[in-house]
Amino acid sequence: MGKTDKKLKKVAARPEKTRKNTGRGSAVEGNVRERILKAARDVFMVHSFKQASTRMIAKEAGVEHPMIHYYFGSKENLFYAMAESIYNETLPIQEAWFDGLESMSLRDSFGLFIDRMLEYTMKKPDALRIAALNAVNIGDLEEIPGYRFIIMSMAAMRRIMEEKLALRGSNREIEMFIYCFYSLMISIVGARSCQAQILNMNPLEEKYRIWVKDASVTLFYPWFKKLLTGQ
Repeated sequence: MGKTDKKLKKVAARPEKTRKNTGRGSAVEGNVRERILKAARDVFMVHSFKQASTRMIAKEAGVEHPMIHYYFGSKENLFYAMAESIYNETLPIQEAWFDGLESMSLRDSFGLFIDRMLEYTMKKPDALRIAALNAVNIGDLEEIPGYRFIIMSMAAMRRIMEEKLALRGSNREIEMFIYCFYSLMISIVGARSCQAQILNMNPLEEKYRIWVKDASVTLFYPWFKKLLTGQ
């Protein structure tokens, strides 16, 4: 196990402070914790991990600042918990993107995959936006706890593709396809406000989504076809 994984595992293993309450008390505490996680997601979509503060998150959540440390202990633990919640939320959705593709033509199946992916990520760009925002601020991955969930998402995509599609490409080709696909989505969806304006488009309009789909199909369909046919 590398230094980064050891450190991230250590952070993940830190127990969050909890009270042994039941009934209404537990419900209230659960609600506060979820409010803090929601506020963290909102703040980290606008400010990088290094720029954001727990006071900003507490203000967004409408709670006293000490509550952040009560529930999570530190900004690092809160970011990790937020990243984990996003990963757990998106994993089943990512799996659904591949449902039924094996019974369609290659071009139609890839087009449907892109449509499903964009339908979700354009409405909920949280993960890609946070990844894009922090990518330029990282000197070492262990500086931002929870960033490993991007790697885990890529690994999950590979597992899903191998389970649902008959891949014939080499390990290296599959790895390169997934890495390049994720990297492009982080840029053109996660940083869509900038990218769309460069193209003189509105990032929230359908015209930009269509452009992203056309670009994705143009760039990745030949690669996708090769992974499935070996040609």
